Amino acid sequence: PARHFDTRTTEPISFFLSGLEELLAWQPDGNDDFNVSAVPLAKRQPPLHSKRPRTLVCHDMRGGYLEDRFIQGSATRNPYVFYHWRYIDIFVYFSHHTVTIPPVCWTNAAHRNGVPVLGTFITEWTDGQKLCEAFLAGGEEAYHAVSEQLARIAQHYRFDGWLVNMENTLSAAAVVNLPRFLRHLTAQVHSAVPGGLVIWYDSVLQNGTLRWQNELNEENRVFFNACDGLFTNYNWKEEHLERTRTLAGPRHTDVYVGIDVFARGDVIGGGFDTDKSLRLIRQHGLSAAIFAPGWVYEHLGEENFLHNENK
Repeated sequence: PARHFDTRTTEPISFFLSGLEELLAWQPDGNDDFNVSAVPLAKRQPPLHSKRPRTLVCHDMRGGYLEDRFIQGSATRNPYVFYHWRYIDIFVYFSHHTVTIPPVCWTNAAHRNGVPVLGTFITEWTDGQKLCEAFLAGGEEAYHAVSEQLARIAQHYRFDGWLVNMENTLSAAAVVNLPRFLRHLTAQVHSAVPGGLVIWYDSVLQNGTLRWQNELNEENRVFFNACDGLFTNYNWKEEHLERTRTLAGPRHTDVYVGIDVFARGDVIGGGFDTDKSLRLIRQHGLSAAIFAPGWVYEHLGEENFLHNENK
């Protein structure tokens, strides 16, 4: 099938799922074996659940599934590589497909270094709104089917959970079921995947409005309470960090404050000044989510990538 093999070279490739129908129709398949991670998650010290602030890296590059989709390797001369595993705690593979299953090369590399890997479940724009209505606005049977399927996929391919990112408005009927869906998904992932995680992205409010908060607050707290963590939007200032730290209480390390390395919008620091944002986050005892560190490769070019990456 075209999903599992490159149509040009017939080599096995990593893939994503598009839409609700593909997600619900998914089942394990013999052609899938190439995509199952062969490396168990190594133990790390200190362990992830210790109460120190963590660092999450969210990899988003040119739509994803580039050379990294070729499971048996690629002849690309200067591919993007990530080698700072010892400094990070969680790796998220991000794309704009509904269900982003991390390419197995990333899961194997991360696991070898004791770093769990999350895929992304995203809904956005008008299509995303329709998709959410379809599974959230009905009864629990519909959202249970989605959460069980997502947990099964993580278990089958042996990655460690999901970033859930809903970038569209939700109706009153859908948003009332959203915390229930997150709770059920989190429970399913925890039971299917040892050490599994579900993290919610700061987007929708408890009334269904799409409005990024750049902090944990009373408008999005209900979603934070229903899963393992919150990944905040990027346009925060120090007062957002102060309020977040107070509201999160003992769960302050479960808030991953977003840093966009591309520095879009009104941010403290991105690019080679990313450390300014990171330093401020750490002063408040919060975790950090570094988004799109591939900036070095995309913005400065691939020829001097290693030199620039080491700066």
